[in-house]
Amino acid sequence: MEQTEETLTCGQCRKSGTFTAPVSVILLFAPGLSKPYPLIPAEDYRVCGACDAIFTLVNRAADAHPTTRQAGPWSRAIIVFADGHGVDVKAKRPQQAVALA
Repeated sequence: MEQTEETLTCGQCRKSGTFTAPVSVILLFAPGLSKPYPLIPAEDYRVCGACDAIFTLVNRAADAHPTTRQAGPWSRAIIVFADGHGVDVKAKRPQQAVALA
C-alpha cells in the first residue's frame, strides 16, 4: 500500500506530514574517496524534517554500498531531492577533548 505524503509517519520520531520530496541522489564525502561518491536510491525515500532522520538515511546508504563502506566514516553528504532542493549535511561525531594549559 503506497502512502501519501500526508500519511507518512517517521520511524524515528513518529511524527507525520513533515517529509521532503523523494531523494534523487546522495553525494557522499569520506576520507577514503578521491571525490564525492554518488548514491542513487533504488526506492522512493523521503526524509522526515522534524528529527535527525537524515543522518540515519546517510549512514544506511553509506553502509549499504561496498565502495563507501570501505572509504571510512563519511564526513559530509549533499542530498538532492526530486524537487530540486538540496541539503548539505555534516557528520555528527563526538569531538575530541582538547587539553587546555
